[in-house]
Amino acid sequence: MVFSSSTADFGFKIDFARNTEDPARIFRALSELIKFCEITDQTLIKYLDIDVKYKLILDDIEEGSLIVWLKYAFDSINEKINLKLIYSYLVSGKSCIIEFVQQKNTINRSELINLQERLHNSAKETKTNPFDIYIPVKDKDLVLSLDSFQSAVCDFQDLDKLYYLIGESNVSVNQNFGISDSQRESLLVKDKKTSTLEMILKVKKPDYLGESKWQFKDKRRTIEVKITDSDWLESFQKNREFSIKPGDAIKAEVEVTSKYGFSGELLSTEYVLKKVIEVVSMHDGSQLSLFKDKDQK
Repeated sequence: MVFSSSTADFGFKIDFARNTEDPARIFRALSELIKFCEITDQTLIKYLDIDVKYKLILDDIEEGSLIVWLKYAFDSINEKINLKLIYSYLVSGKSCIIEFVQQKNTINRSELINLQERLHNSAKETKTNPFDIYIPVKDKDLVLSLDSFQSAVCDFQDLDKLYYLIGESNVSVNQNFGISDSQRESLLVKDKKTSTLEMILKVKKPDYLGESKWQFKDKRRTIEVKITDSDWLESFQKNREFSIKPGDAIKAEVEVTSKYGFSGELLSTEYVLKKVIEVVSMHDGSQLSLFKDKDQK
């Protein structure tokens, strides 16, 4: 069953400051706003746990102030699902986020939980689950949505104004909202575990010039590792005392930091190579020492 509303479901209005520099900012912002909608909609649909596909469709663009109207087209084999309630859920879900951050420059942990509860209550109103069981949006998914919202509003100038449109009503959008890296970690991370291990890592992509992370193979995984052994890096990058190619291996002391969320789930693992012990070339079978022996002149 394919279903699409005959009129727009929601839109955005941008009252842009005329005679200002960087006109492309308006279109960058509009592109990011649509991305915010797509990311948020994907999250909201995922937690309904229903078999339904949808597309976001451009309905109209109006002149004057830049007004963009969007609507949904759904495709579902389950005719028992009330798609009109899904429409309402997606539109009100974005409205819930926009209104929640309206008077905030950022968001803390307790406020994030409050927003999750509001979205959870909206999900219950769809009546899509016969057992009336709805899983709250996970922290990382909601923060991803907030990050995309932040990306959408960051380009606006002070005199630009943005509104979220629903029917005849419009909601003023806060253009000063943002989440810093440290704030994002406080929203997502409950616990960190750090240990130093001796590891043998197979080089996948070395960094020959800068200070970017190297790519290594650890068993079957590809991991990114920041190398802080400055003496060894200088020997490799500047002095060219030896070469390293993909496929070579490095034995090293590596600091491994695992970050866990508030539900106990592993969020990420970071690797910092503190000291290189030895390099093993897989191309000629030789083992390269880090530096010349102390007895050598």
